[in-house]
Amino acid sequence: LIASTAAAADVASLGGNTYYVSSSGDDTSSGVSADAPWKTLERVEAGDLGPGDRVLFKGGDRVPGTLTLSEVVGTADARVVLSSYGDGRATIDGGDGSGFVLASCEYVTVKELNFVGNGRKSENDGYGVRIEGGANNEIDSVEASGFRRAGISTGGDESTRITNVRAHHNGFAGITVRGGGDLPFTRDLYIGHSVAHDNPGDPLNTTNHSGNGIVVGGVKGGLIEYCEAFNNGWDMPRQGNGPVGIWGYFCDRLVIQHNIAHHNKTSKGGHDGGGFDLDGGATNSILQYNLSYANQGTGYLLCQYPGAAPWKDNICRYNISIDDGRTNHFDGIHFWAGDENISDALVHNNLIVNGRHAIASTHDIPGLVFRNNILVSGDSVVLGPLDAARFEGNLYLSRQDAPLIAHPDRQFQTLQEWAEATGKEMVNGRLVGRVADPRIVLPLDLRDLPTNPEALRKMVFYRLIADSPAVGTALPIEGTGGEDFWRNPVASDGPRN
Repeated sequence: LIASTAAAADVASLGGNTYYVSSSGDDTSSGVSADAPWKTLERVEAGDLGPGDRVLFKGGDRVPGTLTLSEVVGTADARVVLSSYGDGRATIDGGDGSGFVLASCEYVTVKELNFVGNGRKSENDGYGVRIEGGANNEIDSVEASGFRRAGISTGGDESTRITNVRAHHNGFAGITVRGGGDLPFTRDLYIGHSVAHDNPGDPLNTTNHSGNGIVVGGVKGGLIEYCEAFNNGWDMPRQGNGPVGIWGYFCDRLVIQHNIAHHNKTSKGGHDGGGFDLDGGATNSILQYNLSYANQGTGYLLCQYPGAAPWKDNICRYNISIDDGRTNHFDGIHFWAGDENISDALVHNNLIVNGRHAIASTHDIPGLVFRNNILVSGDSVVLGPLDAARFEGNLYLSRQDAPLIAHPDRQFQTLQEWAEATGKEMVNGRLVGRVADPRIVLPLDLRDLPTNPEALRKMVFYRLIADSPAVGTALPIEGTGGEDFWRNPVASDGPRN
């Protein structure tokens, strides 16, 4: 797996030229000093940039047009850098098109720039920053808004880093990545410390979802961490499958961790609108250490759409879902099977607090294991035909006088009844599940929950109180991840607090 929170490589120019661009400049100037700057993006495109070169736009300027760089190549020690100089950031105004396109470029860094479009409903048909192929490019400390397709987009690229981005008021997504199919797979992707919010939907996309926070597909090896996604998806112009805060599909070895997704939505008549998702064709991928709350859809969707490549061998662990599924799914963790190519997932050490259901599934899915989860619900805790699933060592609490387990063919009022009839929560003839109040620290209001992922480690809420019946009762799990939600070390047989 690629490195996680390592800082972006130093982008100081080594041996190259520094070119300046200003609205008061002249394209016939040399461009090599702030006193003799270039004026237009066209002059930058003609600049024959190479290793160590920097292009700096005057802070506060608004430069119209689309900047397109093709086959510009730096090196690991002498990157090509595009940034701002002076006071504040420069803004590239893409108008009806994209702000910046890097095609088949390598070792290019884009930082400390803003990109704006005319708006998702105002004829814009582009992206804020679009990377097409290439390798080892970086987007850092960039703001992108007003683009119908996405704020940041990549496809068919390798070792791209997207950090400290704010993407908002775009159409399809704040940040999107696509690979596979007509493009090579995107490989070794890193997205970190970024915020995607208020990306409502693509008004021209009437055949598929839109309004996502961060969505990546066709990825082999990737990490999304310390990101926040909120208030996305509320203006998707269709009914049917909908957007999610942070998710991946058709991916292998994707890790989504230490993120917060809250108050994400979908349009009236639309589905989903949840926090996190491993969707069709996901394999060997992990959702861990995330906080999801107050989303219209489920907190954690584990889903296979019809016709997708096999979905299998995924993990959902050490996550928290609070009051998710407000208008769709009505649960904290939801399984949906569009065809039979979905199997084998380990769901362990998650905490779900939900007014309806903790876990629900539309189908009986082979190879599911639910272990050491704390499941608190207002209605039945588990809903659906999960006959093939193993449940071991989970703690259950229903706050209403409802059947604890709601199977479509039979409802079970008690854990003992369920265990005797199905063998669930039985290991070597011993009942290992329990029904109890988990005794956790609760907030007075969901507005007290953090929105900054950096604060998750210090979050006081949803920790177990010392006399909790869940303390020290976890069953062994091979390969626990090494730490819990709060970054405390966890041995394979350690407690879940």
